Amino acid sequence: MAKMQAETFNVKRVIKDNHFQPFLVSGSEPLSEVVRRKKMKPKDEILVVERRGQRLAFSLYQMTYHHVAQGELAGQPFILAFCAICNSATSMDPVVDGTVHNFSCIGIYNGMALLEDTETGSYWDHISGECLHGPLKGKMLSLYPVQHLTVEQALKKWPELPIAMSQQPLYRRLIVEPLMNLFGKYKIFPPYFYLSMGKEDTRLPKMTSGLGIYTKKTKRFYPIHTIKSAGGKLRDQVDGRPVTITIDIEGFPKAEFANGEKPTQIYCRWYGFAYTFPGCELYEEKSEQ
Repeated sequence: MAKMQAETFNVKRVIKDNHFQPFLVSGSEPLSEVVRRKKMKPKDEILVVERRGQRLAFSLYQMTYHHVAQGELAGQPFILAFCAICNSATSMDPVVDGTVHNFSCIGIYNGMALLEDTETGSYWDHISGECLHGPLKGKMLSLYPVQHLTVEQALKKWPELPIAMSQQPLYRRLIVEPLMNLFGKYKIFPPYFYLSMGKEDTRLPKMTSGLGIYTKKTKRFYPIHTIKSAGGKLRDQVDGRPVTITIDIEGFPKAEFANGEKPTQIYCRWYGFAYTFPGCELYEEKSEQ
């Protein structure tokens, strides 16, 4: 397949949707206590943000509605962005030119959540952290790892892990959240999303799950089925460094260098990674070559 070229951002393809209010984090409580009160179950999925050794969990179920959570952790500002359809979560530093900016999901572009900052109205890619359109075009937000795991897994690792839980109006809890989670869980691609999409990379079915690794030199996607067929562990090279890709008992993949350092990575669906990094490497193709 010929390598796809990065396209120019087309603002006409943005589908605006202002229903999703960002979660402004003002406090937290022990995750174990939330489970004890039966507000969450052991198999529920969470997203964990880390700064300076401190961690904060978020309910993936709630994040399918908010798309963006913003607050401070260990004295540092952060945002957590999540797109339910492409199943991708990233954490970023919301500071631009020394000023904290405020973010929200304002719609869809290429079938994914599109972020906007309140201060300038610029549009931002939620995976790469790049400003795609507006006064800040070309600026990049610093990225931080997000761990995607179950409540049970998290409490085994960090028994004292706190979680930030949002309070939402009843109709959002009863209608909007369940609908968004239904789409995400069962890989239902809303038809109107196609109106926001450019040329598709058809090397894989769009909803194929996998792990994407992205550095300045390398943009590579490892499908879940490929990792599983290798016995749950793959060894590869990223930027000349040996890397191991594994998948845990719950099906969540991760990549790690030999010294324990982790490359920038994201657990997501193929179309999200391929649209963010046109022409990215696909592990099967690399292996065949």
